[in-house]
Amino acid sequence: MKRKALLACLFALVLTFSGVLAFAQSTADQAKDQANSAASQAKDQATDAASQAKDDASQATVDPETKAKVQSKLQELATELNLTDDQKTQLKPILQGEFKQLQAIHNDSSMSADQKQAKMTEIHESAKSQISSILTPDQQKKLAEIKENHEEK
Repeated sequence: MKRKALLACLFALVLTFSGVLAFAQSTADQAKDQANSAASQAKDQATDAASQAKDDASQATVDPETKAKVQSKLQELATELNLTDDQKTQLKPILQGEFKQLQAIHNDSSMSADQKQAKMTEIHESAKSQISSILTPDQQKKLAEIKENHEEK
């Protein structure tokens, strides 16, 4: 009889330890999941911060005159074409690049007037192509109409 009681106690003890181990494992898994989640969030925040810093840095390299021209052109396009915020974000670096390149050509004294004109036309066409790829077909049509009306004047 004592032997059965001893076996019963031993069995109960094994079950208890098994439960404790299972609970500990479950808790460890939860802690691991939380740590991974926190690390993922921290990584996302770091990536966002780096992206913002990069945008700020690129803004800092743009001189005030170019920045004003880009902002003016972007506002004009936004008003005329009813751009979304995403489209504005995509267009801004294209306009910045275009204005920077045009300014560099304008300041380049080693080029003739004809060479400058050809290079500026090339820069405009490249920017126009990039801008067009961001616009909807209706916006592309509206932009073509605006340019046509502008050229007639």
